[in-house]
Amino acid sequence: MSIDALARAVTALDNHEIYNPDDELNLLDSEFVSVTDETTGGLLEQIEQLGGEVLFGPDGGPNRRAITALRKRGLDVSEVGSPYPDNPYETCVVIKIDEGEIPLTSEQLGV
Repeated sequence: MSIDALARAVTALDNHEIYNPDDELNLLDSEFVSVTDETTGGLLEQIEQLGGEVLFGPDGGPNRRAITALRKRGLDVSEVGSPYPDNPYETCVVIKIDEGEIPLTSEQLGV
């Protein structure tokens, strides 16, 4: 679990020229991932894995210390409501970069 590794991966993606022919806002959208370049796909996979480890606690809730630490590193990270209104027990953290958003979700346990 490394906040620094996640910050490096997000920065690398933001600095990379992302192939986004449809100007998709959600960079984890399955259609986008299937048509984007290999470097973007690899970085998104890395961000998704690290984000799951860093941004959420063992109970599935947001790790606000990690979110704050990433903000201090200059990243645009926010906790938002569930993207799925029928599931109020889901935590969603969104990382925004110039090209779009990376929504990461986790199920809250014991709620």
